[in-house]
Amino acid sequence: MKISRFILFLLLIMLPLCFGGCSEEPSIQKYKVSKTPLPSSYESGLTPNSKGEVVDTGLPFTWVVPAGWEPGKASSMRLASYIIPLSTGETGDFSLVRLGGAAGGVLANINRWRGQIGLADAEIEEVAEFSHMHTTAQGKQFLHATLINEANPDRAILGAIFEEAEFLLFAKLNASAAGVEEANESFEAFCNSINFK
Repeated sequence: MKISRFILFLLLIMLPLCFGGCSEEPSIQKYKVSKTPLPSSYESGLTPNSKGEVVDTGLPFTWVVPAGWEPGKASSMRLASYIIPLSTGETGDFSLVRLGGAAGGVLANINRWRGQIGLADAEIEEVAEFSHMHTTAQGKQFLHATLINEANPDRAILGAIFEEAEFLLFAKLNASAAGVEEANESFEAFCNSINFK
């Protein structure tokens, strides 16, 4: 009988512990989610190649590096970074960045770029004045924007925004007004080459 009482005693202690967490009331769950690490090919700070070959780093998309583009220094935000030599002697700075969700929306990001070159925010009705929709070879549409600060022609941006279900992909090239005009064709070639898996 002593064993039975001991088992009963254990059951009485264990039952509240077993069923205490089975409440029907909703509870807040907390999880730690780490940042997605960059592919190992970027640990050196260099982009894999600049020979016009398809670059596949394990991301959900690939791209082709235009001829003449040189590897640039990567950062924690940049998935790819290139330097574009221009005939004027200056260089363009290209970056490819992915942000989760809607990332604030297309207009907010265009206005962020505008602010970077000293332009005032644009209203949604004005976006068509400096951008257009473009379609890649794969058939994906993206917004292609050309932003030039007429008061300071040393500051201009070519930008492209790809909207996917789970993220926005941003391609951006910083240069002078003359530089973005010269680099526009290769910038579009890069964007056209992006292939979503």
